[in-house]
Amino acid sequence: MIRGTTTRRTAARRTAAGGTAPRVASTIASCATGLALVTVLAGCTASASANRTVSPPRFESAVADALEREVGQRPLVDCGVDPIDLVEGNTVHCEIGAEGDATVYDSAVEVRDVDGSDYAVHVQVDEQPKS
Repeated sequence: MIRGTTTRRTAARRTAAGGTAPRVASTIASCATGLALVTVLAGCTASASANRTVSPPRFESAVADALEREVGQRPLVDCGVDPIDLVEGNTVHCEIGAEGDATVYDSAVEVRDVDGSDYAVHVQVDEQPKS
């Protein structure tokens, strides 16, 4: 089971998803009902609305960081193309998978502990794959 974890990172330290991880999907499947939590610093922008936003690639990196810490391998994460509103309780659905494996899981990623441009993500991966 994936347990919640909290880690502070800066945007400058985050790395892009890399390498191959064919076992990630099976690892994610075995941990699918688990949770992951990571706190992210910076990397946000203010939108035309009153809410701060973060780009999908930065948000996806935060989600991948949280899951990688829990399962030991970095998953592929796709949270769409729209900027993510940094609003307490905002839930974003992201697809989770592994390089070289067509299996995709839905995940509910909740934005928590918003403090300016700092935020945490709480990730819950579905038990059953979408595909």
